[in-house]
Amino acid sequence: MSSLTTRRQTATSPVFCAVALLFVSLASQGQCQTTSPPLTPPCSTYKSCDSCTPHAKCLWCFSSNNCTEYPVSWLLPPASLCPLSQARWGVCWLNFEALIIVLAVLGGTVLLAIMICCCCCCCKSTSSR
Repeated sequence: MSSLTTRRQTATSPVFCAVALLFVSLASQGQCQTTSPPLTPPCSTYKSCDSCTPHAKCLWCFSSNNCTEYPVSWLLPPASLCPLSQARWGVCWLNFEALIIVLAVLGGTVLLAIMICCCCCCCKSTSSR
């Protein structure tokens, strides 16, 4: 009987050591490493459309030739900030007016396609009855 208990003790000792080692290694990896985010310069430091527009928070205005913070509180920049035809965001070759028109046409096309598909499906199911 005593040999059985010593076998259990010797068998559980390596398992216990392995579990303890695993716990210590996971706990040491879980330590918090806080890094400060890289500081980005303000939009006003960019002096050309090509350097301003790649930054999502910046808006280039051709009429005033300046880079300003994109007003996140509004979907479209107000006319006091920059006229839509002169405002560039993301790329220099596309202004906000053209962007709005393109998005409206694409959205209308998708809605029209969905309506046509629904009508075709409804007509098909009624004619098969």
